[in-house]
Amino acid sequence: MNYTTEMSKIKKGQLQPVYLFLGKEDFFIEEAKQLLLRTVVDEADKDLNVGIFNMDGTLLDRALEDAESLPFFGERRLVIIENPLFLTAEKSKNGLEHDLGWLESYLENPAPSTVLAIFAPYEKLDSRKKIAKLLTKKAVTVDVSPLAEKEARKFLGDMIKNEGYQMNRDALELFYERIENQLSRGMRELPKLFLSGSEEKKITKQMVIDLIPRNLEQNIFELVTQVLNKNTYLAIQIYRDLLLQKEEPIKVNAILLGQFRLLLQVKLLSKNGYQQTDITKVLKVHPYRVKLAVQQVRHLSEKVLADAFQGLVETEYNMKTGQGLKEIQFELFLIRYANAMPKQ
Repeated sequence: MNYTTEMSKIKKGQLQPVYLFLGKEDFFIEEAKQLLLRTVVDEADKDLNVGIFNMDGTLLDRALEDAESLPFFGERRLVIIENPLFLTAEKSKNGLEHDLGWLESYLENPAPSTVLAIFAPYEKLDSRKKIAKLLTKKAVTVDVSPLAEKEARKFLGDMIKNEGYQMNRDALELFYERIENQLSRGMRELPKLFLSGSEEKKITKQMVIDLIPRNLEQNIFELVTQVLNKNTYLAIQIYRDLLLQKEEPIKVNAILLGQFRLLLQVKLLSKNGYQQTDITKVLKVHPYRVKLAVQQVRHLSEKVLADAFQGLVETEYNMKTGQGLKEIQFELFLIRYANAMPKQ
């Protein structure tokens, strides 16, 4: 079932006895839960008529017992089941034995005064299981899967416009880059930008730079960019900032090693006539990473990339074998290979 369509029905009070929310998009999951909590049960009755049960540590019996109970001083009862791993092919590690027969019976004859909402944060259920087949047949299934990159961008762009804010292309592209085109992260970060730009209803690129932090991989990418641009000072500054954030030198080196491996692979494949889409399929990495790598290696020689890669391998060996201070060795690598590369 289309997420937007079903949310609209719930807002109007057009409720179903059993829902299955299937997918891993945190924003949609949380939004759906909050909507059910606002709509199904009156605020004054929540303590008595709302039950939330996490199957990681609670038996299914407790949730079903609650679902079959009559509401106290209200019209309806809301029962939410979280993390029903028993619907998938994965085996539970908590040792709980859930009574699936009871759930099967309930699905055949759900309590008329209860809304049972099952949140399954998985890509799919195990269609071989009887309970999974029955649930998808009897429940209203709502897709809460993560949006594709294009759809996530549109959703966030529409949100910014609907709130009455302006954001130029550079600022918007940097925002998408910082949140890695992830809807959930974007929705968490937007309130900060809205607050910062509230006076003029305008969000600038500098606001994005100041308020939306880069994750570790993005910091590493920026580090690689500065090394490739022969900007040793900024490269070392970024590296030292990572150390202040309690990142281990060996970990930083390992991620940087992976990035240079990608650059070298992209360079070799491009040389052999592979197009960007082909490279993505061969290397099995995100298309955006390949796109950036293609841009970075365009004016670099194989030798420069291979030498940098080999230097990182040697740096990793020295770090792990205790040959000198880890932090200093990494900075020496940055200086040596940044100076060896042609100015971009």
